[in-house]
Amino acid sequence: MTPNRPRCPLCNGETKKNGTTSKGSIRWRCKDCGSTFTRRRTDQTRARDFTAFHAYVTGTASLNDVADTLSVSRRTLDRRFAPFWLIDVPNTPDPNRVYDQIFIDGTYTDAGCLLVAASLDHVIAWHWAKHESAHAYRQLLRGIAEPLCVVLDGGQGAYSAIKACWPNTLIQRCLVHAQRVIRRHTTARPRTDAGKAIYALALKLTTITNLDQAREWTLHLHDFGQVYKDFLNEKTPVPKERRTLNHQWEFTHIRVRKAYNSLLHLSRNNWLFTYLQPPPGALEPARWASTTNSLEGGVNAQLKRIADAHRGRSGERQRKMLEWYLHTKTQLPDDPLQIARQCNYGQDQLAKVPDLVPEDRNKADHQTGRPAFYDNAIPTEYEHSIGIRKGPMK
Repeated sequence: MTPNRPRCPLCNGETKKNGTTSKGSIRWRCKDCGSTFTRRRTDQTRARDFTAFHAYVTGTASLNDVADTLSVSRRTLDRRFAPFWLIDVPNTPDPNRVYDQIFIDGTYTDAGCLLVAASLDHVIAWHWAKHESAHAYRQLLRGIAEPLCVVLDGGQGAYSAIKACWPNTLIQRCLVHAQRVIRRHTTARPRTDAGKAIYALALKLTTITNLDQAREWTLHLHDFGQVYKDFLNEKTPVPKERRTLNHQWEFTHIRVRKAYNSLLHLSRNNWLFTYLQPPPGALEPARWASTTNSLEGGVNAQLKRIADAHRGRSGERQRKMLEWYLHTKTQLPDDPLQIARQCNYGQDQLAKVPDLVPEDRNKADHQTGRPAFYDNAIPTEYEHSIGIRKGPMK
C-alpha cells in the first residue's frame, strides 16, 4: 500500500478514493468494511497552531486579534493553545563562556519577580523569585561563568550574591540609579545650598567619559564633605512623642547626609568608574557601559509591555509568555517549532499530569481514619445499642 493510499483505521483493509468533502479534502472508502474517512495531517495542524501561539505569547496582540487572523473563535483558539502552555522553555546558558560585562536586574510583574542577566547584545539567563534576595540572585548567577565586570542597579541581595558566586568580578554601579537615589533624598529641587551642591554633583556622574574627569569629580565630592562637614553633623532634639532613652538627638539634615553618604560609599568601594578602567583581558573595552539601560530599555521594557497586554493571564501562563520572549532574545535561540516537536507539542507533559478528580470530603477515609468533612460523628441509622435510641422511652 502506497503512502498516498492509506489503510482503513478500523479493519486495516485496502481503500479507494470516494470523492471529496465540502472542504475539498479527499474522502477514502474501505473496500472491505465500507467505512469512509479522511486523512488528517495533525503535524501540520499543530505546527500551524504553535506558530500562532508563539507569535501571541511574544507579542502584544490580544487573543481576539489572533483568532480573527485564523478565522476561528476565541474559545477554539484557547482550546488549541491549551497543551502548548506546558512546553518547557530552554534556559541553559553556556557555563564556559566568559563575558566582558554582564548586566543584572530584576523586574516585577503579576507573575513574580523576574531576574535577568544579559550582555550588551543578548539575554544570557533568567530566574523567577518572589522578590529580590541574595538567594534568588545566587540561583541566577550560578550557571554563568565569572565575567570581568558586572553592572547592577543596587538591588537587594545582589552584592552578597556576586561576592559568593563571582568573588573576582569587578562591580560597576549603574550611574543612573545612583542619581535616582540622590534625587529621592534631595528631591529635584533641593532648598539648602548643600542639597543643591550634592544634587548637582550627582547629575555630573553620567557626563564623565575619562579618568581625568573621574578624578576631578572625586575631588569635588571630598571638598563637599569638608565644606559642609559642620552642616551635615548638626543635630536637633528628638520630638517628645518619638523620644526614647537611647534616642534623644537626631541629625538635622538627614536627607542631605544620606545622599552624601550614598555617593561616598560608592566612591570608596570603587564602584562608580569601573567602566573607565577595563582590565587587560577585556575583548571590547570601548563598549564597556556605566548603566543598565541596555537591559532595562531593551528587554525589561518589552517584558512589561507583554505583561500589561496579557494581564488577564494567570501567573504561571504569564511566566511562560515572558520566558518565550526572553528565549527569542538569547544569542542563538533554538527554533521554537523544533522545541515544540521534541515535546510532542506539549502532549508529553500533558500525559504526566494526573487527572485532578475533586475529592469528596463528605466521605470518611477509612485508610487514614479521617471522618467525613461535614460529619458530626453521630450515626443516623438505627443501631441496637446505647447510642441513638428511637421510639418511646419505657
